[in-house]
Amino acid sequence: MPKYKTVNANENDFADFEGLANAYGLTNTALFAAMVTYFKVTKADPRDPKADNPTDAIKALDKRLISFIKEQEKKTLNPMKEALFDLASSEGATRKHELRIVNQNVKKIITYLKIDG
Repeated sequence: MPKYKTVNANENDFADFEGLANAYGLTNTALFAAMVTYFKVTKADPRDPKADNPTDAIKALDKRLISFIKEQEKKTLNPMKEALFDLASSEGATRKHELRIVNQNVKKIITYLKIDG
C-alpha cells in the first residue's frame, strides 16, 4: 500500500484542481501524478503559463513548411517543368503531348525518390 503525503492549496486553487481532475476523468491523486510526470518529461516551467503552446508551434511549423514547399516549387519545380516543355517543344511536340511527357517524367522521379528515400 503506497504512502501518501498532503499538499496544501487554497480553496480556489483546489476547486480548479478538482475541476481539472473531473474534466480529465481522473482522481485527484492520478491528476497530481500526471502533472508531476508532465513537468518532469517536458521540462516546462509551471510558473510560466505563457510558454509555447504546442498548437501554436505546430501552426508556425506548418507555415514554414508551406513556405518551403512554395519556394521549392518556384525555384526548382517550375523551372524543371518549363525545361521539359522547352525540350518537348524543340522536338515539335504539342502542348497535350508535352503534358504527357512531363507526367511520365514526374512519375519516374517519384518512383526514383521512393526507392532511394
